[in-house]
Amino acid sequence: MSSELYFKKRKILVVFLIFSLFGSLKAQELNNKSEHEFTVYVMPSMYPLDWSGPSALYKSMMSCYLKTITLPDNYLLGHVAVGLNSTLLEKPLLIAQSSGSLQEKLDLIMKQKVGFGILGAPMQGRLETTSELAHKLGVYARRNKLAFIRFKINELAARRMLTFIKQYSSKINKTYSASDFYGGAFWPLYHNEGAGCSAFGMAMLDVAGVLPPENKEWYVDVKIPMKLVGGEYNNGKKVKVKTIKRTDKWFEDKGEANVDYVKHMLYEPSIMFDWILERRQNPDSVYQPLNDGDVPGLIVDVSKILPDTTKPIFRERLTPNIFVEKYMEKINAAE
Repeated sequence: MSSELYFKKRKILVVFLIFSLFGSLKAQELNNKSEHEFTVYVMPSMYPLDWSGPSALYKSMMSCYLKTITLPDNYLLGHVAVGLNSTLLEKPLLIAQSSGSLQEKLDLIMKQKVGFGILGAPMQGRLETTSELAHKLGVYARRNKLAFIRFKINELAARRMLTFIKQYSSKINKTYSASDFYGGAFWPLYHNEGAGCSAFGMAMLDVAGVLPPENKEWYVDVKIPMKLVGGEYNNGKKVKVKTIKRTDKWFEDKGEANVDYVKHMLYEPSIMFDWILERRQNPDSVYQPLNDGDVPGLIVDVSKILPDTTKPIFRERLTPNIFVEKYMEKINAAE
């Protein structure tokens, strides 16, 4: 073999090895990149809410309302939206549960005077679309009022999330679907119940088996004194504003649920927002800081956690709730 032919063959071999190595690295890069990602987007209230007691909450809510009454694209109490980016989808999904009618809220508060019953009262609801949420996320990002947690998940988890959305938005009867209703008392993994915005997002994590234990740091859990609940949820009682202002504490005594008090648990967007920013300052092996443009967030890999597909997605509610009971009466009457 001539030296010229030898060097040509050697050159070809070197080029082949380089391309083989490059291809191997690209394949490894693709394998390392998650094919399924679920993102929880959190938008806090524009001004802090004080959950230390009923009077404090009322005053802070009114203050926030008056300061933002003319602000466009505003979620008064904050908001949670979720996104799913998966090879199972033709394009990324962005979705959220929202209330449907401002007038209905005003009627409950001003006419029926339900008082703090507004925190749990079922109302008209709807699922927000990708296009409108993309706009709102952009608005909140420019206000520096947007943060997120991104979960790397597996295909089984993604499929279970999609199944939940399909069934949740399917008709219960010829008239309604669960997604047509919004309310703070709902947990959407109970049969035929609607959801609040944050409960909707947390339920998707739950149904996929990846709701983190840290979720206990994201919600408020209080007992609303029955004297602060009015309307059809308390024999037509009309709650006066002065009664709310004079009530400094949540119900703390021993008593009967739905008689002496109403239990209220809410994943609070503002608490979640602050938690994300604080965790970014103290990253660990589980949560790592991640920026999406100028939007601060966290990323966590839960792709090795498989959902229990033997369990049904929806289950029966075992704990009575006056808000849900009234809602179920109306749903059953419509069948």
